[in-house]
Amino acid sequence: METIIQSVLNGVLMGCIYALIALGLSLIFGVMNVVNFAHGNFVMLSMYFTFWAGSLYKIDAIFSPIITFPLLFLFGILVYHGLIKQTLQEHYTIQIAVTVGLMTFLGAITQLVWQARPRALAYSIVQGTIRFGSYTIALSRLISAIISLIIIMIISYFLAKTWPGMAIRATSDDSNAASLMGINFQRTYALAFALGSGLTAIAGGLLMTFQQVDPTMGLRFGLLSFCILALAGLGSITGLVISGLIVGISESLAMTFWDPRARTLVIYLIFILVLWFKPRGIFGRK
Repeated sequence: METIIQSVLNGVLMGCIYALIALGLSLIFGVMNVVNFAHGNFVMLSMYFTFWAGSLYKIDAIFSPIITFPLLFLFGILVYHGLIKQTLQEHYTIQIAVTVGLMTFLGAITQLVWQARPRALAYSIVQGTIRFGSYTIALSRLISAIISLIIIMIISYFLAKTWPGMAIRATSDDSNAASLMGINFQRTYALAFALGSGLTAIAGGLLMTFQQVDPTMGLRFGLLSFCILALAGLGSITGLVISGLIVGISESLAMTFWDPRARTLVIYLIFILVLWFKPRGIFGRK
């Protein structure tokens, strides 16, 4: 029983970070109806930027989003105007081809610049453990989970209470009607894509406080994002968090009681089952 509880605790902490990653994808897909297959590679890229900031300028990973968030935000704007904008009126297969091409390109660039071997930071101020009886929690994962939930709540407030956020929601519901109400939906699309990209910088910085990065991680984080989004559906940030927890706990239990290599298999199974039985997601809007 103690092993199960310990595994669930680890899964909950990771699930909060996964939900933050999926939130960025949800913003992009929910507003623009564009499936960004390169989203996981954005997370990977932000982790490499965090590694650079830490190794070259001694910036702790937990503080690296101060630098990497503006970089990924700007990168998102450039990608939108340079690639995505031209595909919005095209068939969805063109959008898939463009984002898959971007995913492949980013994977190749990271291997060229940082090579294939894993990279990690030697130290973070949030290293250490906390013990609750017989249970051990990594301080880095706990703080990362708390920060992830805070960021998710900030984004929820931004979407509900601010003019740009309400413009994003209105454009998500009906871009034509939003345009008639005076909303520049092209700017709103650019903002949504940039914000979704920027969130990967925060997640990447948090992840680098306790794990390493390699050029193959983009595919894994992309799969996680799609699985959580499929499970949650569109329109519910609370559902996104719960789905992130489900995926995190499932992954942790599989690694503990089955095989660490089975973590991806479990995510695939969840993804397939959700698409089979609940195509709109458990928490998605009708």
